[in-house]
Amino acid sequence: EENLTGKTTQMDISTNENMRTLENIGKRLLNKSVSRLDLETGILEPVEGEGTNAEALTRFAQMLSAER
Repeated sequence: EENLTGKTTQMDISTNENMRTLENIGKRLLNKSVSRLDLETGILEPVEGEGTNAEALTRFAQMLSAER
C-alpha cells in the first residue's frame, strides 16, 4: 500500500489498535485489482484479466501446492 502513514509504517508497533489497522489495510489490498508498477512513470497500473490480489494469491497457492 503506497499510502501507509504514521504507526502503520513502523515494524515494531504491535498494539491491538495498530494490528487491527494493518489487518484492515490488508483486507482492502486483497480486494484491489492486481497491479504492476510502471517503471517509467512510477505509477501502479491495474493488469487486465488478472482479477483481484486475493484471486492471484489463490492461483499462486495452487501452483505451489501442485509442485509438491
